[in-house]
Amino acid sequence: MNILYPRDISCSNFKAKNRLYWRILTDRIWKVLFLFALAFGMNCWIQLRWKGWYGTQLEPRCQVPDEELEDMRIIGRQTQDILDKHNMTYALGFGSLWGALRIGDILPWDIDIDLLVVVDRNSDIYGTIDMLIEDMRAQGMDVYYRDWVGIIQGYSPIYKSQLDLSFWCDYYGTGTMHRCSGWESWFFFVHHRFKFAFPARLVQPPLPELNFINRSWTVPREGIELQKIHYPNDWWKVAKPRGC
Repeated sequence: MNILYPRDISCSNFKAKNRLYWRILTDRIWKVLFLFALAFGMNCWIQLRWKGWYGTQLEPRCQVPDEELEDMRIIGRQTQDILDKHNMTYALGFGSLWGALRIGDILPWDIDIDLLVVVDRNSDIYGTIDMLIEDMRAQGMDVYYRDWVGIIQGYSPIYKSQLDLSFWCDYYGTGTMHRCSGWESWFFFVHHRFKFAFPARLVQPPLPELNFINRSWTVPREGIELQKIHYPNDWWKVAKPRGC
């Protein structure tokens, strides 16, 4: 008995330490899950309340100077020629689509031209991006690929007027178009799902055309249906920058 007694004490201590270890581990797991759920909930809340650049500009302009608008038109036409040269499917989007629908030109307060480029999900998307960047630079534009948002941004050499190319594909083969480059659409997936993703039928060729910056441009099908998705809170009214 005297020989076995220390062994019994050692076994009891091991069991007690084991129970304590699992209690601490379980407690930490629940805390991590709680923090994750809290962060996920806040992320979703922020995404669903995002109102776009009109509500976030530090110094919004009600009227972009004429020389900047003309610069924007020039790089817009140059980019259209490049896309047509490569037989790519594209359409005006966001503020530029509003401009085409309402006045046939860039909205006075708009800061860029927005083009939605349709690509095949099985194609070499980044090869296409590199090709477009090379062609745009050959036209004298300052061009950058923004890895986070997955868009090409082109700037005019004088006034730095801006043009954005975003890339869309039916990524899952379900008839819904998603942004298929960049990390933002994956990280902010709730925001992307409810305010960016749209039915593939809206960009199914052949696309209708509207006049924009004194040229005929392809636009999404069904009139303003795409705008109802991209501007769910105010598609029925003219949304201007603060103070305009």
